[in-house]
Amino acid sequence: MEEKNRELCFRFGDKIPVEDCQFLLGGNGASTAVGFSRLGFTSSIIAEIGNDEFSSKIIHTLKNEQVDTSFLVHSQSPSTFSVIINFQKERTIFSRHINRNHEFDFDLLQTQWLYLTSLGEEWKKAYDKAVEFVQNSNIKLAFSPGSHQLEGDVRSLQPILKHTDILFVNKEEGVRISNFKFLISNDWEDNKKSMRELLVEVQTLGPKIVVITDGLKGSFVYDELGKAYYCSIANGPIIERTGAGDGYASGFLSAVILGKPLEEAMKWGTINAWSVVQKTGAQGGLLKREEIEEKVIEHPEMETVILD
Repeated sequence: MEEKNRELCFRFGDKIPVEDCQFLLGGNGASTAVGFSRLGFTSSIIAEIGNDEFSSKIIHTLKNEQVDTSFLVHSQSPSTFSVIINFQKERTIFSRHINRNHEFDFDLLQTQWLYLTSLGEEWKKAYDKAVEFVQNSNIKLAFSPGSHQLEGDVRSLQPILKHTDILFVNKEEGVRISNFKFLISNDWEDNKKSMRELLVEVQTLGPKIVVITDGLKGSFVYDELGKAYYCSIANGPIIERTGAGDGYASGFLSAVILGKPLEEAMKWGTINAWSVVQKTGAQGGLLKREEIEEKVIEHPEMETVILD
């Protein structure tokens, strides 16, 4: 049976025992903020949270991870949360999403990098303010769009992409924003050619560096000089994949900020994502700087090559 056609079914009214249950913080912004903090950077999060017991747990968790919470916006509505069922290494998500206004204030923010990621339905105004802040402050922008940003007319992302220094997307998202006709093939050379063409198409939208992840097939990068790179994954078990993309992005960007070459940054991103998928939740496997450096050495099967 094809993977996409598999179903997880429950009988109505059943009481189903579970092996384990955990309350964990998630979300793209929170996960990357924690990722940067563990890698030794001063990390602040700009987000909107509710006003209930979940919000208190969120703040407590972030503070324990040394993430600055002073830019959090507190609304009077409940928190957004999800119930995630992890079964046979795949996740099924029941999500309650609360609409937010995203009235963020960047005036007091001092930083060299802004990492812009997914927001809810009212995202455009907040994104415009973020881009204005990037322009006025002469800082660098990393961007990883979410589902709301990709579900409508992707042309609305062009003003952001034109000011993006590093763009993080997976292959499906890259195809979506570029309208590229990706040819799927079992032949590595054909896939390599298609991925290189996809990288070029995405870069024409404005970002200086394009990072595309492709699950177990590895990751691809296209730089400002027109050079394409590929990095294979590290060997290891997969518990569940929540937070893998955020782990990759925080590892990759941290290496770039530290002045490491893109080939090394890809290994940092890959090994951080590799560690995340071996834990339950989006943040348990996020590594510290010395841990990434050690594990990159421990996994020589993870190779970075230049695509011809």
